[in-house]
Amino acid sequence: MGEIGGQPVIINPEGRFILCLRDGRETPVPVDEYRREIIQRVLSEAHSLSDFRSLWIEAQRRRQLIEHLLGADLNPETIREIDQMREFDLFDFFGHHGYKARALRQHERGELYISGNEDWFASMEPKAATVLRCFGNQFAYGGTDALETTALWEVPEIRMAGGMNALRSIGSPAQIMLDAKGRLFGYD
Repeated sequence: MGEIGGQPVIINPEGRFILCLRDGRETPVPVDEYRREIIQRVLSEAHSLSDFRSLWIEAQRRRQLIEHLLGADLNPETIREIDQMREFDLFDFFGHHGYKARALRQHERGELYISGNEDWFASMEPKAATVLRCFGNQFAYGGTDALETTALWEVPEIRMAGGMNALRSIGSPAQIMLDAKGRLFGYD
């Protein structure tokens, strides 16, 4: 017995199992069943890839989804690691398994965001464009979570460009960030 992503995992001649609490008891759940349970819960909250994308870009809704999974003793990090998808953000993990979307590695999604939005960046104040381009780089390094930490505003290139104030020069920072995340997750 070992541990993957914080969950006990059993590998024996009968297969691979993840120990989960079911009816108050630790129960070995086959990996495929565990993955199906996670994906079914995601699909029950977002019926289409478009619905999922809308949920994912809103931090509070995304956190509620993850908390809902964790509360049911379903850890998406565990199955992502078992599936050898550590280079993929959970958005791409869920998108691939739940909606049959092409999964992009974090660095691929970050690069596509930057290259696919050059016209958008060119249409705005240069410092704001610098900040928004940096979002792609930060996503490439740390996934969705990297875009929602206060440390984002301490990244030297973002800080030197003016950070939140640079975004204010083109509108509401919250709305601009939502738009940027929509663009980031629009590639599949």
